[in-house]
Amino acid sequence: MLIERYKHHVFKVIYGVIHDDKLAEDLTQETFIKMIDALSSYQHKGFKTWISRIALHKAIDYKRKQSKQMEQLETFEAFEPASEHPLLEEQMVNNDRARQVQHQINNMPEKFQPVIKAYYFEELSYKQIAQKLNVEETTVKMRLYRAKKWMKENWKKEDF
Repeated sequence: MLIERYKHHVFKVIYGVIHDDKLAEDLTQETFIKMIDALSSYQHKGFKTWISRIALHKAIDYKRKQSKQMEQLETFEAFEPASEHPLLEEQMVNNDRARQVQHQINNMPEKFQPVIKAYYFEELSYKQIAQKLNVEETTVKMRLYRAKKWMKENWKKEDF
């Protein structure tokens, strides 16, 4: 009964931090598992606040864990030794290309950057991008179209 009553609220709290539907659903389930485990420590002082705090901590913990994993991956890639192994060489070329693309994106007009990053790197839908940037969905479509056009006109193949 508690789960049915609070599942939408918990989802909203988590989605506010994570911005990913599937992940927010998973973390919502984990929040209720945590709630059941911690029910004995509940002090009957505002259940909604208590479950919201658990949900918020779940989302923040996930973001921290994800951030640490990215940091470790970047550190590993930065100190990766050169090798004659073809897969490692290919990975190094791909890492270099990714850095070049990121550099080029940072040089494009500022109003296009968040749309490009959200669409291609975060793989968000037009609707999700519109919500994230607090603009209309048509504005997202227009900026993405213009950003692609700008890239075609300003990026040279030899830059990559």
